[in-house]
Amino acid sequence: MSKGQITRRLKVNLSELEEAFEDTSWERSYYLDLETGETVMVTEEIRQQLEQIYEEAPPEEIAGEEVDITPILNRLSLPEWEKDALREANQIEQSFGVRYISVPHAQSSDAYGDMEEFITAVRNQRLQDRLWQAISGQRPFRRFKDVLADNPIERERWFSFNESRLRERVLEWLEEEGIEPIEGPQ
Repeated sequence: MSKGQITRRLKVNLSELEEAFEDTSWERSYYLDLETGETVMVTEEIRQQLEQIYEEAPPEEIAGEEVDITPILNRLSLPEWEKDALREANQIEQSFGVRYISVPHAQSSDAYGDMEEFITAVRNQRLQDRLWQAISGQRPFRRFKDVLADNPIERERWFSFNESRLRERVLEWLEEEGIEPIEGPQ
C-alpha cells in the first residue's frame, strides 16, 4: 500500500481528532484506534508508569508477544481510573502501528502560515498592518490574538478560518494514512 491510497473506511469523530491535533504535546500523546475510530490520549505520566511496570515486573509476567499487565495491576493499590489508563496505554504499546497510530503534533509553522494567509484577506488596511506587526515580533501567536481581541468581527472570522484549516489538515492526514473518514458520534 502506498501512502494516500484509501485502504479503509472508519467512523471517526473529526472534532475529537481536531482537538487531539491541537492538544498533542510532550505531556500527552493521542492515538487513533483503527478498529473503533476512537481517539485515545496517553499522558506522559501514564507512559512512565507503564515503563516502570515493564522494568520491575518479573520476566515471566511480561514474556511473550502480548503483555498482560492485569496481574501486576491487581497487586498495586491504584485508583481504578489509573489502572484503566495503564491497561489502555499497554494495549496501545502492544498494538502500535497495527491497531493504533499516532496523531501528529500541530506544527507551529502551519499555524504561523495560517496567520499570514488570514492577514492577507483582512480588508481593513490599518488592522492588517497591526496584524503583520504583531506576528513579526516576539510571541507572534499571543500578539496576533491580542490585536484580534479588539476586533470581534475579524476575531470570529479568524476562528472560522482557523477551524477550517485545522479540519483540512486532519482530513489530509487521514488520507495520507489511507483512511476515508465516516463522520459520526462515538
